[in-house]
Amino acid sequence: KPLSYQEYHEYANGFVKNDKVKISVKRTSSEELSKTISDCKAHSVTLNDLLMAKMYKEDKTGKIIIAKDLRGELPCYQKGALGNYSTAFSIEVKKTDRDLWELAQEVHKKVQKTLSDPRSLYLVLQCYARLEPAVLDAAFMAAKGGFNSKSASFIGKMFFAMDEPKGYSITNLGKIESDSIISAYFIPPASPAIKKTAGILTVNGEMITCVSER
Repeated sequence: KPLSYQEYHEYANGFVKNDKVKISVKRTSSEELSKTISDCKAHSVTLNDLLMAKMYKEDKTGKIIIAKDLRGELPCYQKGALGNYSTAFSIEVKKTDRDLWELAQEVHKKVQKTLSDPRSLYLVLQCYARLEPAVLDAAFMAAKGGFNSKSASFIGKMFFAMDEPKGYSITNLGKIESDSIISAYFIPPASPAIKKTAGILTVNGEMITCVSER
């Protein structure tokens, strides 16, 4: 029996209703952010490298998933077009209890290596493109035991880890300057596979980090 849209919709609504997600917000002033960026330059790392290093240490995790904007790499992209033009990949490190800047430098090297390798950069998108759409649509519900499908359950658990939240993730949307927008938040989607995800947006020099955490 195929999974109907109504069945999926009812299951997803029930999951969201009972899923306990804590949202917290941290503001970093323009002065503090400027100093942090200067420190990053002095250590030859990016702000994102430092943010990841802090998450590794604070959450004692060895693996973080990050998002990458692909608009500059896709010839099909037309400036101003709406849509999700991003991919994601994971960065794994060892010995997270060492010096913060040393850890950030290792993160920098691993991120740059992944960015230079199309096989790694486009891996998730290749999986989405090659999977049977019906299997992909049922992956979440099957991984949670709400729909009987061995293939969808395998994809949901082994490919996307949707059976339980264990992952850590960061998405930085960058920075904007605006005369009409004083402040803005990016509340990151709380994927069923993610235990903690940080959404970062800098507006008029102030960086706001919004964390969704189970």
